[in-house]
Amino acid sequence: MTNPVCLSPLKFYDKIAKQSHRKTYAYGHISPLIVKLHSIPSFQFVLKQNSNLSSAYLRDKDDKRVTADISQSLKEGSLSVSLYDDRYYVVVFRGIFPIAEVIYEGYYYLELIFENGDSYYSEMFCFTNSVDDCLEIEYWNSTNNFYIKDGIIAFPEGFHFKLLLKTEIGKPEYNFEEEGTKRLGYNFIESQVSKKIYKFNAVVPEYICDALRLIRLCDNKIIRSKGDEFEAISFDMEVEWQTQGDLASVNCEFETDNIIANLGGFIPDKKGGDYNSDYNNDYDIE
Repeated sequence: MTNPVCLSPLKFYDKIAKQSHRKTYAYGHISPLIVKLHSIPSFQFVLKQNSNLSSAYLRDKDDKRVTADISQSLKEGSLSVSLYDDRYYVVVFRGIFPIAEVIYEGYYYLELIFENGDSYYSEMFCFTNSVDDCLEIEYWNSTNNFYIKDGIIAFPEGFHFKLLLKTEIGKPEYNFEEEGTKRLGYNFIESQVSKKIYKFNAVVPEYICDALRLIRLCDNKIIRSKGDEFEAISFDMEVEWQTQGDLASVNCEFETDNIIANLGGFIPDKKGGDYNSDYNNDYDIE
């Protein structure tokens, strides 16, 4: 295993050269993960071998200096290494406590050093005070873990993924579904369903596309935008890579429990009756 198994919005690599903006086709362009100031988002990844965290440093985007030693904050803030299926050692950080050392906006990445000497580097992220114009997706699975080659995506109690995107929910789409029977040139409607489908678009790099893959698989999906909160019951995404660079235009859509259903079926005429199911008044009821 080279890269650690990691599908968190804040992705980690075993080598700093694998960060998204360092790829040749990115031309040095940084597309950072948006992160609220004073916090580190939840993340997890599979270790090559069991080891505890030794040090954690917050580094600036130019690799010139360590801006903060946040080792103690991460350890006290629920970072743990747990064994799953007697096989996978998973680093889990729930991201539920503020990080006191984070005081300035800007571009940063994390360097995690473990006691066995292995180091892991996060993707670039941007601390910001202003997230009111962002769409937030919170998602987790409450029934079981997800499995992937050489690893696992675990959902211990209290662990939720969170992702901020620079976008908002756009114009919805309205779909109708009908079931019926055609007889003698007439369409007899047996049931009707009306759906409202919400949509949004975001331009993101590959590691965010990887994170978005999990949303549809999770049984809990909360989407917040402009003060509104939606509990999604479905989620779909379509990725269209841009001609140049490392970015993709991702069209997403989701449904909520706002379905309108008419399940009335066939209602006999009050003055007539039918004895052979041909929808004709074969006899009258006085």
